[in-house]
This record gives sequence, structure tokens and C-alpha cells, in this order.
Amino acid sequence: MKNLTLTERPRLRLFTLCALYVAQGIPWGFVYFTLKAWLAEAGLSADSIGELLFLAGVPWAIKPLWGPVIDGLGPTSYGRRRPWIVAAQLGMLATLLGMVAIPNLTTDLRILGWMIFTHNVFNSLQDVAVDALAVDMLSDDERGRANGLMYGSKWGGGAIGGAGMAVVAGFAGLKGALLLQVGMLSVIMVLPVMLIERPGERRFPRDPRPASIPAGIDRAEAIARGKDTLASLVRAFSLRSTIAGGVLAFLVRIPGGVLGPIMAVFFLQHLEWSKETYATIDGGPVLVAGLVGSVAGGFVADALGRRRTAAFAMTCTAALYFAFAWAEPHWGSKGLVVTFMLLEAGLGGLLSVALFALFMDISWPKVAATQFTTYMALLGFSASTGAKLAGRVEAWGLSYPELFMVAGVCPLVIMGLLLLVDPGETRRVLGSEPS
Repeated sequence: MKNLTLTERPRLRLFTLCALYVAQGIPWGFVYFTLKAWLAEAGLSADSIGELLFLAGVPWAIKPLWGPVIDGLGPTSYGRRRPWIVAAQLGMLATLLGMVAIPNLTTDLRILGWMIFTHNVFNSLQDVAVDALAVDMLSDDERGRANGLMYGSKWGGGAIGGAGMAVVAGFAGLKGALLLQVGMLSVIMVLPVMLIERPGERRFPRDPRPASIPAGIDRAEAIARGKDTLASLVRAFSLRSTIAGGVLAFLVRIPGGVLGPIMAVFFLQHLEWSKETYATIDGGPVLVAGLVGSVAGGFVADALGRRRTAAFAMTCTAALYFAFAWAEPHWGSKGLVVTFMLLEAGLGGLLSVALFALFMDISWPKVAATQFTTYMALLGFSASTGAKLAGRVEAWGLSYPELFMVAGVCPLVIMGLLLLVDPGETRRVLGSEPS
């Protein structure tokens, strides 16, 4: 048992981080792909599905609040990050079991929505705690590789929760898929339960080994640092580029967020796809297309620049929506529709990575982690806000071709904000030193 120490076992450390990211991705994929398809097939409106996805997204939008809480705990005899990870895993398992106890998942939407909200509170807690563990444990020469594998692991978990759980739910029902997720997460939970972060830590309350843990964080010093960070963050967001970046982050995913619930209704009720077909494609190949677009986006952004890459992706997305609207007579061709889905996801991945790099550019090194996390939270809240608005947009009574035309106009309008973002302004005005 003494060899199960993360600081002393690099491969075990990397495997654990990736496994925990898989655990985050599985329920995410289930909700955003499988469950969404089942609800649409049951006849629910885009408004009802959008409300559910809004509740699912809110905890991710406010996850920066977890950072000060987790950091404020300081070292304990059970590790600095491990207690939070174990607590989050227990909460995730409890809420999945709570969903199984709901009499009818496709009609008891209020209970289901709040159960998903609570689950994602714990899921976002684990996300922040695992990231903190990675920062603590990974050496400089392994961070790049580790981040790539961790990011890919969440996509892999999403594919399991999406396409994989769609297959399971097809013959065992949604509750059967939920119970399988409980089993998967229980297996993964063995890792943080049995492993310790550093030598001298305890695994369990009755562990006889002596704990040799450094003293906790000085509270007065932590409060002083917190005040300084807040003041620096206000200063960082006082520039034109950083303000425009925040507005861009909030607006850019609203159109896609609106389309999410409406597209589920479109595929299941208008094109009359089966829920298994839609969830398997949307949660499988489409998810892979997004991953490919994300990976390619890093190289393209370095070659063309962040703003040009973002503008290119937004322009192509607009053109894709226009083309799909004009192709309405051919919507009966599954090959055409799947091609549209793949291209949309690939361009979305390309845009996301370009924006990630741009937001890193305009983040002040002194508070880069907090500022960048704020931009990421705004991106998450953007998609959730779009889902919340889906019902209102649906009430406009637009035909599907008209809806895609409007969706095509949106990125062209939002793209204008890129002109207000100067990637070098923050460091030029505030300095490039981290402290």
C-alpha cells in the first residue's frame, strides 16, 4: 500500500488524473446527448429541454467559486485535494442514484432538472479539485502531455456517456444506463479512496500511520492575498480588450445553446430519426469531430493568429448554417445531415481553441488563472443562457430554414467584437510579470 503515493508514481498519477476526467465526462455525455434525445423522442418541447440543459450548465458557469474554497482548506492529514475529490465523487454517485429513484425520467422534469443541477455541482467541484491536484503534482516537463491526455479523457468519457449510454439505454432503458454509470464511477472512485497524495498522509480515519503534514495556510495571509487578487482582477478587467473579451465570451455560444434543444426536436420530431440513432451519432462521431477540430485549432491559431482563426471559424459556421437552410429539399438525406453535424462540431472545436488562446493572451499574468477561469465560466454561461432562451426562440414560429438563417447571421454580428480585442494590450499596459 505504501507504493500508492501519487508524488512517487508518475504513471499512476497520470492514470488517476485521466480516470477522474473520464468520470466527469460520462454523466456529461449522458445528459447532453442521450437524455436529450430520449426527451425529444418523448415529445418534449425545445423549451422544456432547454430549461433542463440550463440547469445542467449553471454549476459549470459558477465553478470559479470553488477555487478559493478548495485552496482555503490547506493541507490536511488526508491530503490537500483528495478529500474534496472523494466528497465530490460521493455526491456524483448519490445524485445518479437519486435520478434512478425518479418514477418517470421523461415526465418528472422538475425533479430531474434539480437532480442534474445538484449532480453538476459535485461534478464541477471534482473538476476544480482535480485541476488543482494536477497543478500540485505535475512537473514542468509533463504538464503539456498530461493536459492533452486529461482533455482527451473527458471527451472519451463524453463519448461513453453519449453514444455508449445510448446503446445501453436502447435495450435497458435510461435507468439501466444510469445504474451502469453508477458502477463505472464506483470503480473509478477506488483510485482517490485508496491513493494518497504524499508520503505520511492517512487514507482513512482509523489509519494507524502517523501523519506528517505541513502546517496549514496562514489565514491572515490568505485574506490579504485574496484582497490583492480581487483588486488586481478589477484592474485587469478595466481595459477595452479584456472587457470586449468578456462580452465576446458571454455572447459567442448563445446561438449554439439555443440550437441544442431545438435541434433535438428537429431530428427526433421533424426528421423522425430514432432516439438511438440521433444520440449515437451526436454523442459519437460528432463528439470526435469536435475533438479533431479542437486539436487542429491549436495549430491553426498559431499559424494564422487567434483573432483570424476565430473569425475564420465564425464565418465558416455562418456559411454552413446558410447552406444547410438552402438545402432543405435534401434534408431527407442522412449523409447530408450527418455531414452538417460533423462540420458544425469541427468548426465549434476550432473556434473554442482559438478563443481559449485569445483569452490567455489578454489575461494579466498576475491574476491569469482567475481571469482565464472567468472567461471559461462566461463561455459556459453563454451556452446555458442559449439553452434557456430556446423556448422563446421556438415561440417566434420560424420555420427551420428561417431559424438556420438567423443562426447564420449571429456569428457574423458577434464577430465584430474581435476588432475590439487587442491581444497585446493587457501586457503592454499592465506589464507581463506575474507579480
